[in-house]
Amino acid sequence: MAYSKDLIVLRDGQSASGKVLNKEFKIKTSFGTITLKISKIVHIHFMRPDGTGFPSTDEIKTNDGDDLKGRLIETQTISFVLATNGQTVKIHRDKINTIMFLGSLDTKSKNYPKLT
Repeated sequence: MAYSKDLIVLRDGQSASGKVLNKEFKIKTSFGTITLKISKIVHIHFMRPDGTGFPSTDEIKTNDGDDLKGRLIETQTISFVLATNGQTVKIHRDKINTIMFLGSLDTKSKNYPKLT
């Protein structure tokens, strides 16, 4: 599969592998607005549209180990190429629970867990 570096998990439990086409994400935190390229992001957890439950904010985990919490701005839809058929879809943020950027993981790092 040409596009299988990313994984989107929807709120209804469905998941799809493919490739996120958005190049960066902006999150407004308590200490300012931060712009991150997707190559620096491990995963994004989207807060529930009604503001209840977990997580109570949007959360970005970077491949440097930072956990950023706040509100994603300028991100209403995610453009995503499905690995199964190459179709490009736009998914509204309210339907997404988590995006995992598997291509950003450095599996060659000495800190990467080894399975034995």
